Formats: sequence, structure tokens, C-alpha cells
Amino acid sequence: MFDSSRYEVRQKVSIGNKYVVYEGDDPILSAKQKKFKLKEDFRLDDHDTGEERFRVKADSVLDVSTAYDIVDSRTGERVGAVKRGAFSFAKHTYQLLGPDGSVVGRIVEDNVPMAVARRLLTTLIPFSYRIEDAAGEPVGAVDERFSFRDKYTIDVDRERLDPRLAVVGAVVIDAIEEN
Repeated sequence: MFDSSRYEVRQKVSIGNKYVVYEGDDPILSAKQKKFKLKEDFRLDDHDTGEERFRVKADSVLDVSTAYDIVDSRTGERVGAVKRGAFSFAKHTYQLLGPDGSVVGRIVEDNVPMAVARRLLTTLIPFSYRIEDAAGEPVGAVDERFSFRDKYTIDVDRERLDPRLAVVGAVVIDAIEEN
């Protein structure tokens, strides 16, 4: 698990957000976000065994400044966190924090006109984000394809950024953005 540089996430239609993460053709994780919770708390389970693999928990109730901590459930290791950057209607930015809380990267919406159209018109317009390291150099991308069920790929340079942080972080962003 997490030996690749390309992943696919498919969102299932349901009450609340459901996701399946694929590495190649193999489903590796399933996730479900419960609706109507004051403080986000959701789990990503091993797709085959149902064993909890990652836990994502918001550190506060206020969404604007919340950091979403990502913990490896089997080891208790903090993988890192995703934190919303400066708020902008036109372009969303999220910081990727390492286990020690330092900024190790960013996930940045990369097409301003499409982002504005998505917010004003419809969420059926596919989203795209670039993944940067702490110095602003590109290390990956999150690209959605047009589909009636959300489906997007995550490419990440696994030598420069922990793929667990990039993949789980992208799922967290999709859930809080309600893309």
C-alpha cells in the first residue's frame, strides 16, 4: 500500500461522502464521512479487511482555521495534517504539514476561471489542483475527470512528498469542499 506514484479516488453517491481509493486497479482504502458533525472525524479503512488504517480529525469546530490531523491508526504515527490556507473565493490553497507541524507542501487550485465558475454555476465542472513542496516546486497534481460520480487521479513524486499525506489530504479536501 502506497508504493505507487499514481492513485485514483472514486466518490460514491450516498448520504454523507463515501470514497474508494485505488492504487493501480486495486482498491486499497474506503472512507466515509458522516454528515452533520460539529467537528469532522472520519476514518479510512483497508478496503479488503475493513481494518481502520487512517483517522482524520479536525482540531477545532471552526472550519476556517481548522487543521485536519492525519494519523496512521495501526502505528499511532502522525502522518501530518491538512490546513486551509488564506481564504480566497477565486483560488483555494491548503497547506500540507509534516508530522512535526512544519509546512512540507501545498495543494493549490490551479485554474482560477474554472474555480470561480464551479463556485458560481455548478460543481459538475471538474476541479484541478497542483501539489507543491515547501519551496513551491511542483511534486504532483490532483485532476478530476468529468463524471456524474466524482473520480479523480492523484499523481505524487513519492521521493519528495509522503504519498499518504497527499492522497489522504486530497480526500479530506474533497470532503470539506464538497466537490
